[in-house]
Amino acid sequence: MTPVESLYRLADIIKALLLRRPLALCDIGDLDGIVSASLFKMAFPRGVVVLASPPDVTGSILIRAVRWTFVADLPCPGRAVIRADHHETNTPCAETEFYDPSAPAAAVLAAKALGLEGFDRALRLVHLAVEADTASITSWEAELLSDAVKGASYRGKLYIVDALAFRELYEVLEDPRIRGFANAYQKVRAMTRDLALRLPLDDEVVIVVFRRNLGLSYRYLCILLEERGAKLTAIIVPRGFRSVRVYLGARSEQYDVSVVARSLGGGGHSYAAGALLKGFNRRKLVSRVLGALANYLGNSELSLLLVDGKRVERIKLRVHESRDRA
Repeated sequence: MTPVESLYRLADIIKALLLRRPLALCDIGDLDGIVSASLFKMAFPRGVVVLASPPDVTGSILIRAVRWTFVADLPCPGRAVIRADHHETNTPCAETEFYDPSAPAAAVLAAKALGLEGFDRALRLVHLAVEADTASITSWEAELLSDAVKGASYRGKLYIVDALAFRELYEVLEDPRIRGFANAYQKVRAMTRDLALRLPLDDEVVIVVFRRNLGLSYRYLCILLEERGAKLTAIIVPRGFRSVRVYLGARSEQYDVSVVARSLGGGGHSYAAGALLKGFNRRKLVSRVLGALANYLGNSELSLLLVDGKRVERIKLRVHESRDRA
């Protein structure tokens, strides 16, 4: 999140506290979190929504200092009245928990928590969230909204939240601004598909290390590689000068990538998880990720795909060598 977006979030928190309005904290990253936020606005029209990522929740003093009316699709920030979540790695802690790791999406639990299970418009949004969160999108509505969420800025995501909460779905889908968000992300998806087709797949475990952030959809890259036959995917991407983001995916019950994510301080599901690592030496962070993968797989040698712009190189790497090569 940029400094400007952090200021937007701070301003919304202050506004809610000063005006004594209900305050929600929802996942910023996908349609499930955005739909959950929209359900909150349906139940509390005067409420204020703040969006954040899991690392934001665990690392922000401000977020952990606030008492939230409602939290969805995120780790517990410390003090919350109601929380709706389905992540196996998130420990319940709210006064009232709607927590079920077997639920296909947090929005399913959010609708129950907010008393919206009998509202057709809310349930239609929940259905779209389930499509997106289970990586089984079959409707153009779910695809467009998912792309719009990915392509929107922080304020743009809040615009989508309000649109879904207060307008009919067909109006939202025809909104030029929301279609613009989706179009922007579709270009990213196209670049991601192009790379996915160029990556050689010779093993059921695919580990991709990016030397620099290419601005792709790395979660989508996991899905594309799994569609090509990978059973476990690990995408390692530098973020800034001191961070590394890890995206993990599994298309087989043989693997549970949430185990790897937890060992790196992250979380998620058995089939989709991730972590954000911070430190002064990025190579050491990559080495730590590779060590966690090697430990989980029981292998001392890993096969890696190194991506540097359009150049892709395959290497075999012993874990103790990873600091020098990755």
